Amino acid sequence: MASHHSLLSFAALATMLPVLLLICRFSLTQALNGGFSVDLIRRDSPASPFYDPSETPSQRMAKALRRSINRVNHFKPTSVVSSAAPPSEIVPNNGDYLMEYSVGTPPFPVLGIADTCSDLIWLQCSPCTKCYRQSALLFSPLYSTTYKKVTCASKQCHSVDRTSCSFEEGSFNCQYEVSDGDRSFTRGDLALDTLTLGSARSRHVSLPHITVGCGHNNDGTFDEKSSGIVGLSASASSLVSQLGSDSTGDKFS
Repeated sequence: MASHHSLLSFAALATMLPVLLLICRFSLTQALNGGFSVDLIRRDSPASPFYDPSETPSQRMAKALRRSINRVNHFKPTSVVSSAAPPSEIVPNNGDYLMEYSVGTPPFPVLGIADTCSDLIWLQCSPCTKCYRQSALLFSPLYSTTYKKVTCASKQCHSVDRTSCSFEEGSFNCQYEVSDGDRSFTRGDLALDTLTLGSARSRHVSLPHITVGCGHNNDGTFDEKSSGIVGLSASASSLVSQLGSDSTGDKFS
C-alpha cells in the first residue's frame, strides 16, 4: 500500500504537471512526408519579447490567471453590432501565443498574434496614417519586390468582409477594414506578397501570393511588441485556408 507521503507527492505532481506544461515553449512536431512547422511562443517563455526575468513563477501564474479572466470577459456582449456589417474578430493584448513569420522579398521578420478566431493576416505598414506604438520597425511595401495590391474585382477582395474601392495608380484597388466590439480596428490595403515560415527540416518555406492586410490606420489595445494578427480561422482569407492542400496535404494542427 502506498504511504501517505507518497500519495501526497503524487497529488502534488499531478497538480503541478499542467502548470509545467503551460510555461514551457510550445513547438509543433515534425510533420510526416517532410512538412513544415512554426513555433508558437508562449508569452512567458524566455524566447518571448514579453518575458520578464525578474518575475517569480507565482507572479507569472497570477498574470496568466488575469489574462484568462480577461479573455472570458472579452466575449461578453458590450455593444450592439449591426447584423448588416458583421465585424471580424480581433484579439487584443490578451493573446498568449505569438507567431514568427516573414513577409515580402527580401523577407521582413514579423511577430504577430496567432488567433484562431480572426479571418485575415494583417500587420502594421509604413507609411502609417495612424498606428499604435510598435517597438519593431514597420514593414514597408516599397522595399518588397513581390508586394502587389489587389483590385476590387479580384477574388481576394471578395473573400474578405467589409472592403471598399480606392482609385489610385490607374486602377481600383481593394481596401479592407476589420473592427471589434472593444473598438480595436485596422484599415489599409489588401495585397498579395510572399510569406516565409520555418520548417520541420530547418529550412524556410516560402509561400507566394498570400493575401495580407497592410494596415495604415490601426488602433486598439495591442502591445508594442507585436504587429497585427495572424488569422487562423476557417475563412478563405486565413493562413490555414491559403496554405492549401498542396502545402498541408489537407492536414493542419
